[in-house]
Amino acid sequence: MSTHAAVTAIIKSLDEVFSPMDAEVLAATKVWAEERMAAVAAFRASDEAKEYLARRDSWGYYDRVFALAGGKSWYQALNGRNQAGREEVVTKNCAAIAAKRNAGIAKKLQAAGVTSVESTTYTRTTDGFDGTFVVLTDAGRKVVTVNTIRAGGYNIQCLHLRVLTKVK
Repeated sequence: MSTHAAVTAIIKSLDEVFSPMDAEVLAATKVWAEERMAAVAAFRASDEAKEYLARRDSWGYYDRVFALAGGKSWYQALNGRNQAGREEVVTKNCAAIAAKRNAGIAKKLQAAGVTSVESTTYTRTTDGFDGTFVVLTDAGRKVVTVNTIRAGGYNIQCLHLRVLTKVK
C-alpha cells in the first residue's frame, strides 16, 4: 500500500468517526449564530445603543456590537442575512474547518511516511474520542494517536473540535 493510499484510508476512517461530532458542532453553531444575531438585535433596540448613538460614539457602539456577534468577522458574515443565509455561512464555515482538520492530519501522516495500517482502535470519551492507529512507515512501525475534544460552546465562543495528532 502506498503512503497516499494508507493516508486516504485513515482519513476515510476518521471521517466516519468525526461525522456525528461534526454534525453536532454544525447544529450547535447554527444555534449559536442565531443567538448572537438576536443579541445584536436586542442591543440595537436598547437604551444603551441609543446612548452610544446620541454621544456619536460609533467606536464604542460597534465594539459592543462586535463583542455580541462573536467578533467582527462573524458580524460581517452574519449581519444582513436571513436565517437561511446565516445557516449557509455557518455550514460552509464548519465544512471548511473539517476539511482543514483532515488536511492537517493527512499532512502529519504523509510526513511520517505511513505505508500501511496494521490496526485501528477508537474509544469514545465524554467530550470526544481517542483513536489509535498502528502503522508501518518508511522508518518502521509507529503508533498514531488522534485525540479529539469538544471545546467552546459557552459565552460567545462557539462549539468546535480540538484535534491533536501525534506520531510516535
